[in-house]
Amino acid sequence: MKASCPICNGLLDFRLIEDIKHEKMSYNVYFCKSCKVGTTVPIPSQEELSKLYSANYRSPEGRKFNPFIEFFIYFWRLLRKRRIKKYIKKGSILDVGCGRGLFLDIMRKDGWDVAGVEFDEATASYAKKVYDINVVSGDPEEWGFSSENFDVIIISHVLEHLHNPAQMIKECRRLLKKNGLFVCAIPNLASLQASAGKGAWFHLDIPYHIYHFSRDGLIRLLNINSFKIVGERQFDIEYNPFGWLQTLLNISGIKKNFFYNMLKSPELRKREISNVKGQDILLTIALLPFYLLLSFMLSAIESFALKRGGTIEIFAIKE
Repeated sequence: MKASCPICNGLLDFRLIEDIKHEKMSYNVYFCKSCKVGTTVPIPSQEELSKLYSANYRSPEGRKFNPFIEFFIYFWRLLRKRRIKKYIKKGSILDVGCGRGLFLDIMRKDGWDVAGVEFDEATASYAKKVYDINVVSGDPEEWGFSSENFDVIIISHVLEHLHNPAQMIKECRRLLKKNGLFVCAIPNLASLQASAGKGAWFHLDIPYHIYHFSRDGLIRLLNINSFKIVGERQFDIEYNPFGWLQTLLNISGIKKNFFYNMLKSPELRKREISNVKGQDILLTIALLPFYLLLSFMLSAIESFALKRGGTIEIFAIKE
């Protein structure tokens, strides 16, 4: 394949991952050696993605997981609040890809002025109805926010879903106040778990993930847009160990992402676990205790020793 990288216009000719199947479609990941970003090929259209998200991503109540997991998600959002307050104690915050609005509700209760962007209109309507939060949809030119309007903008595990991530970073810079904080979290294509799992890597998530960032690729985009990097996290308790756990289960021959789908809300779980074999259940039960311990060990090694965390979170200031 000889094509231009959508991020930097460099040559996109190195096929990193081949033949990922999803609903009768086959996808590859091509890696750009210039900007250090991978691209899903073919790139799904916006219409195709809208159908995928509306059908499979959240329950009608906006939740994705069972109550036990949702409890931990709430706790992890409290940790996110604490990380942000290390840099800015209070102000206005925009959450791009805010989901059902849980994190923004937590921030508002802490005294912040909050607003959100959610690309799925059904989920956005849930955030408006339940939390009474100003959540907008559509392209950036439709959001209606003025320049230099926010003290903090967060875009957590969303950039990889977008058709134009470089333009999104530019728009976030425009909306940030001077010395405002930009927080961006992504799966790390250069991580140890990505290298070990390849097409079975849990955080690859094709075709939902259009782009696949490395740490260097994300920092390059931020530097181009005059952001100063002030902090970095290679380990995330919410994402990194589970990324290893599900990847290990995937490469063990169990139905792909079976355990992850079992943790979803009942409505979503029914759609995802059809045609499950008895051996998938038995192998998951047998391997889970060993793999759980191994996942935490591998996450610590890749994040702290190798500096190749399965996901990374970057904190940057608008100069």
